[in-house]
Parts: sequence; C-alpha cells; structure tokens
Amino acid sequence: MWKDKNTYRVIRQLLLVTVLFTVRSVFAQDPVFTQFYAVPVMTNPAFSGSMNNTRFGMGYRNQWMGSGNDLHTFYLAGDKYLELWNSGVGVTLIDQKESVSGYNMLLGTVTYAYHLQLGDRWSFFPGLSVGYGLKQYNFNDLIFGDQIDLGTGTINPGTSDPVNLYDKKGFFDFSAGGVVYGPDFWIGVSARHLTQPDISFAEQEASRLQMFFSVHTGYRWMIESFAFPEDSSVFFTASYMKQDVYNRLDFGVEAKMSAFSFGMLSALVLDKLDDSAGTLLTLSPVAGLEFKKFKLGISYDFPLSDYAVLKGTGEVTFQYFIKSKGRRRRMWQVKY
Repeated sequence: MWKDKNTYRVIRQLLLVTVLFTVRSVFAQDPVFTQFYAVPVMTNPAFSGSMNNTRFGMGYRNQWMGSGNDLHTFYLAGDKYLELWNSGVGVTLIDQKESVSGYNMLLGTVTYAYHLQLGDRWSFFPGLSVGYGLKQYNFNDLIFGDQIDLGTGTINPGTSDPVNLYDKKGFFDFSAGGVVYGPDFWIGVSARHLTQPDISFAEQEASRLQMFFSVHTGYRWMIESFAFPEDSSVFFTASYMKQDVYNRLDFGVEAKMSAFSFGMLSALVLDKLDDSAGTLLTLSPVAGLEFKKFKLGISYDFPLSDYAVLKGTGEVTFQYFIKSKGRRRRMWQVKY
C-alpha cells in the first residue's frame, strides 16, 4: 500500500520514464540488420531484380536477447527481374515488436528499379519504393498514476491518461536509391522517409520520422588456387547509416568456400553523441550455408565498450532463388 504522495510521485515518474525512454529509443532509428547484404531490397530499392532471377527472403532478429527489453524484428521480401521491361520489382514486409511497452511497427513496401547498362562492364540501377506503415502500442500491461488508489493500495483497471488514448498511427512512406555495378564491385546510396511522415500518436503534436541515409558497398576477390575449391572468394563489405543524430558504420569480411561461408563483421560510431562513450559497438561472427537454391546466414552481435552491459543480438537470414531463363548475366554482389 502507498500511504504518502512522495511514493506516488516516484512510482509515476518511473512509469513515465519507462514509457518515454521506450518511445524515444524505438523512434530514434529504423530497423538495422547486421547481415544487411542478405536483405538487399530493404537496404536499397535499387537492388530489385538485381540477381536476374526470382528471389525470396525471410529472417528474424532478436536484439538484446534475454534482457527483458527484447526487440524482435521479422521480415519477408521478394523481388524479380522483368526482362521484357529491363526492370526489377519487389515487395517487403517488416514486423517489429518490443516486449516492454507492446510497441509494434508493421511496414509494407513495393519497390521498382530500372536497369541501365553503361557498357560491357558497368551498369546503373535507380530505384524507388512506396509503402504504408502502422505503429501501435499496447499499454494494457502498464500502470498509470490515476490507476493507483493511495487509500487502499489497489490498482484500478482503467485509466484516463491521454497517452493511452492514441495508441495507433498509420503513415505513407517513400524511398529512393541507386546502385552502380562493376565486374567485382558495387556501391549504392539510398534515402528512406523522403517526406518525413508524421508518426506522432497525439493529434495535437507532430513528430517527424527523420530521413535515413545509407551508403553501402562491396568488393569480391576471387581465389584462384588449386588449394581452394572452385569459385572460392573473399567478400569485403561496408555500410554507413545516418538518421537524425544517430550514425553507424558496419564493415567486415566473409570468405566463401564451396557451400560454406564464414567471416567477421563489426560496427562503430563515427560521430559520437557522448565523447566519453566507446567508438566500437559490436563484433559479429557470421556463418552461411548455400545449397543449390538456398542460402542460410547466421550472425551474433557481441556488444563492446559501453554497450557491453546490454545483451547480444542474434540474427538468422534465409534466401531462396528461382533461376530465370533470361540471358542477362547474374549479379553476384547481393547474394552474399
């Protein structure tokens, strides 16, 4: 039982801090994937149809596993090359859930890319996407100040707190990007949330979803040696992301030998919000298995520096390919 106003104030402050911290943390950044190269159409709409076949992808990411504040991200994706129109089309679906507040974000998009050949060895793919998103909370598991009866110490089932009145928000979203391809190299640029849609839950307030900028690149080095299986290669990759004041650089290397691949990725902050914070965020071993039409990827993020107090993040990706009968050569770059 709570007998004094000070206890009541402390309880209410803790509840509000929990809710506000969750809101700020979730709104601050888009879903980020460690294996960003395994979710190409989500990274950049210009990747649509880039494999010269039909590609389906799905995956799951559990951020801060076992911490009690897990952030779960599911995705489905598919894209196809249309030889008649020299274009690629795709669809994506992201479902993100947070365990404390019941936060849920569902975003579906349709993507398109035109494939422009610049010569025998180079090509350029510009791309666009349009989508619709829905963000919502489930406050049923939270206790608000007006639910607490200080006289009896009981909890009333209902609340009139205004934060509980606006628990859903829908919005349209637009993105654009482009990718330049070479024989063993690619580089792409993308920008999400071009119109900065309003995602505020309160009708009287506006909260804009900030633009998300990304620059991503990859290089493949073929291993030509009798000591290694045929088509063995080493893949170098990097991706820089920035949204509002948040930024992150992912980079790493992955070796492919026969049906197996393995490597190491890492992430760091280039422009720190706190000078005393660490620069290196995570270290992520990654492994893959490819068999005929299937590609499986597994990674685990070990938090470093100030983030070591958080739990790790596990991620599983899966891709399935249906070979096209077209004559255009297959792009290797977004397969890994």
